Amino acid sequence: MAHANTLETMLARQDIQDCIMRYARGIDRGDEELLLSCYWEDAHEIHGPAYNGPAVPYLKEAAKRMKANKPVMQHFIGNVHIELEGDAVAQVETYILTFARFAKDGQDFDTFTGARAYDRFEKREGEWRIAHRQAVFDWNRDMPSAETWCLGLFDTGHADMVMGAKAPDDLTYSRK
Repeated sequence: MAHANTLETMLARQDIQDCIMRYARGIDRGDEELLLSCYWEDAHEIHGPAYNGPAVPYLKEAAKRMKANKPVMQHFIGNVHIELEGDAVAQVETYILTFARFAKDGQDFDTFTGARAYDRFEKREGEWRIAHRQAVFDWNRDMPSAETWCLGLFDTGHADMVMGAKAPDDLTYSRK
């Protein structure tokens, strides 16, 4: 059911979208503090067969794993559909494209996944965060990694080539 666009509903939608973007940045950078800012302490996470339980331990382990293993990972946020239910609950469907590089049997593989997050957001003390997340996986493509940086156009050793890193070493954490 659609709500009229009042200032309150527009602000709610913006706060929810900001939270979703914080999640993508937090997981890709391995930033535990940023990830935890997206979920309520009592939130629940269902991430396929990989995890089903309280969100906080999952997020802490994910941030730790991202920093320790330093895998290449990027989450791209697509369509976001928000259904507000009163002033304090929203049902949210978010399309997510994920690129990740993982090693298996000594070889790097690139994996592309199309998924959706079905979230119940709750507003508590004026702040919107995820109270429950269910991941839905739509498609996946795995292939051996063949990184050549645009067929050699980009020299990864050049002083001007800035490579992505995990928190707090990534360029996004510096302010110039």
